Amino acid sequence: MITAHETELLYPLTLFWQTGGHALPEYTVLDGEAVPEPYRGLLVHNGDMTSRLEKFWRGDIVLEVLHREHTPEVYRREVVLHIEQTDLPVEYGAIEIDLSAFDGELRQLILEQHLPLGGLLNRFAIRYRSEPKGFIKLGADAVMQRVFRLPETHEFYGRCNVLLGDHDRALARIVEVLRPAEAAPL
Repeated sequence: MITAHETELLYPLTLFWQTGGHALPEYTVLDGEAVPEPYRGLLVHNGDMTSRLEKFWRGDIVLEVLHREHTPEVYRREVVLHIEQTDLPVEYGAIEIDLSAFDGELRQLILEQHLPLGGLLNRFAIRYRSEPKGFIKLGADAVMQRVFRLPETHEFYGRCNVLLGDHDRALARIVEVLRPAEAAPL
């Protein structure tokens, strides 16, 4: 059974999975030190994920939106990040963005759904930092296997993260799950 603390930690992933009728996969909450490499280098930090994924997978990141919800204040989306040059899916994410923190062109680009938030914040030189709330190891799961187009089952590593802007304003809450590094590219 999921406790309130765990539901809070895994939000907004829990929202999308409940809406989609999916049971959460078995998972374990880990300390950063317990996350194995190469996942530790990709997940355990206070910087942005987009540039780390681009360097690790050697390509530009683009966004595929699986589902989205939008109010005037909040934008939630369930996404898969792909390497643009190869279409390799490298990260699954569930994100809730505080739209009131952004305006003008940046807000419009967020809503256009082509680039990940971290890449846009970098492009617009918006100061922010990641504050991971926990790291997770997900058991084998059919939804993740399908998202990453994997022929066999794998375990997955990820993080539950908050992006903070000036004065520690929460810009976004994200659950990020990585493609298994040992899974050969398609």
